[in-house]
Amino acid sequence: MGSWGPGIFDNDAARDHLFEVTRELAEQIEQALADAVSVKLAGKGSDTELAETLETVLPNIDIMCVLHESLGGGFLPEPESAAEWQSQFEQLVAAGSADRREVVCSTFERLRRLAQQCWEE
Repeated sequence: MGSWGPGIFDNDAARDHLFEVTRELAEQIEQALADAVSVKLAGKGSDTELAETLETVLPNIDIMCVLHESLGGGFLPEPESAAEWQSQFEQLVAAGSADRREVVCSTFERLRRLAQQCWEE
């Protein structure tokens, strides 16, 4: 409890804050995916509208990964949830170029790898 070292994140309050910040990023991802599914099911969304709805998903994942790697903590989803996010994302977004597909796959793979390590501990 309390402080355990001199670092910025070496105390309970800072760790709790990091967790809340990263959990909010995950909630935004879940909401964006849910909104995109609703748009697609309603048949009202163009590919552009779907892309705009999902435009924060990959940046949020990258931010979560960077924070986890650099600060050694924060919220990460269970590996199964990360895999589900990827499946939904790939079903909703047009395939795009080979380079773009590689970026999407590597972003989700990084998240799944970190989540696996986190949830095994």
